[in-house]
Amino acid sequence: MSNFPDTIAAGASPIHEQDTRKKRFLLRRLHFLVFYTDALFLSASGYFWYNTLLTDKTPEMILQYTLAVVLALLAYSFYAFSSNFYDWRHFRQTATRPFVAFRATVFAFGGLLLLSFLFKETSIYSRLWGGAWVSSFVAYILVSRAALTAYLASAARTGAYSRRAVIIGAGDIGRDVARHMRKFGDTTIQVIGFLDDRAGRLPAFVQEVPVLGRTDQAERLVRHEGVDLVILALPWHAQDRVTQLVERLSQWAADIYMAPDRLGLRYADRPVFRLGGMNMLSLRDRPISEWSAVIKRIEDLCLAVPALIVLSPLIMAVAAAIKIESRGSMFFIQKRYGFNNDLIKVFKFRSMYAEMCDQNADRLTTRGDPRVTRIGRIIRKTNIDELPQILNVIRGDMSMVGPRPHAVNAKAGDQLYQSVVAEYASRHRVKPGITGWAQCNGWRGETDTKEKLVKRVEYDLYYIENWSVFLDIVILFKTVMQIVKGDRNAY
Repeated sequence: MSNFPDTIAAGASPIHEQDTRKKRFLLRRLHFLVFYTDALFLSASGYFWYNTLLTDKTPEMILQYTLAVVLALLAYSFYAFSSNFYDWRHFRQTATRPFVAFRATVFAFGGLLLLSFLFKETSIYSRLWGGAWVSSFVAYILVSRAALTAYLASAARTGAYSRRAVIIGAGDIGRDVARHMRKFGDTTIQVIGFLDDRAGRLPAFVQEVPVLGRTDQAERLVRHEGVDLVILALPWHAQDRVTQLVERLSQWAADIYMAPDRLGLRYADRPVFRLGGMNMLSLRDRPISEWSAVIKRIEDLCLAVPALIVLSPLIMAVAAAIKIESRGSMFFIQKRYGFNNDLIKVFKFRSMYAEMCDQNADRLTTRGDPRVTRIGRIIRKTNIDELPQILNVIRGDMSMVGPRPHAVNAKAGDQLYQSVVAEYASRHRVKPGITGWAQCNGWRGETDTKEKLVKRVEYDLYYIENWSVFLDIVILFKTVMQIVKGDRNAY
């Protein structure tokens, strides 16, 4: 169902409109009803099982069990309200996800059990009573949320659950807001029209939304047409105008929201955080930070240390073969860009003749490159030349999975990478990896054209924005399969 009406709602029949308003009135108070029902069932089920399962009902026991029920109810309510479970702004989303209610249940009964242990009161309460109480409430949550989900879906289809909104301002910002809301497709908000003091000079419809009249029509719409949301879509620099409208609209029972300006709409999908006593728009988050960084590091060590132990015979054999074939060090150490654009020393097996090694990558390796040794061709083809980078992972310079580190002077064609792709430096917001999303999808090897580098960066940025342990496992699996099958881009 679209959240933009084809016609003005005033054209509906009075009986139908009155019925719809009654449904809307009840639905907007549904979160209250659900909370009262949950609280009632939580309390009643505790008393029911007490009366059913226990025979010895002394006044002292009644008081103790009543206290347990009250504490569980308070703990459940505290967790549910602190999680905004019964907040009407989020109710439709949270009501269809019973996990919040389950977490509140665990918090309530877990807290009750903890208190019993702390005060050495566990022997007072019947385990059979506690098990029956918890089980019945969990079953109630499952059944009630399934019924609630079906009911809300039906209400959404008829539009009865929708909030009726008007947008004040049919200028560029108002049009952008309407366009964005249509694209987002939120069926819980029904925009019935625009209000604008220039209504006489505007077309009847703007962005397929009717222009209902001047801003002084807002009071009638709030009082008689069920409008409960007013969106101000005016330039933020029009402070006096915005202040006047807020003061006038505040007299009525409607929520008043200030829409972002055109720059804000560009980042409309970004979250808002409370910092320094004000709401701030988060334009970009640090990827793989906080606990994600800890998990990523644990993952790296759990993979790198066993890999180094298991592959040590192969590493020693390759090192000996390189030493036997040509003069020079077994390893090739090159400075490359790492996390936060810092230079790191990346270890590789030497695959070129020592006198021809290119420390700065002024010349990229090409197919049939005469600088590559016979052993070098084999280890490059099979990616074995990258195995020493396990040491980089253990040191913390690199990860097992991440964007590949590039040499300082690496070029696409005759241009440095950072000159070709504006987002290139964004790859360095995470640690580089031995393998990556771009490599296991075929974007490795020579970057002799801009298009190849653009695709590589595109895949790297996708990985950064969508990182998960599961994605790392997928990349590692695809890399192994790629090595087994052979990679035509490796040479």
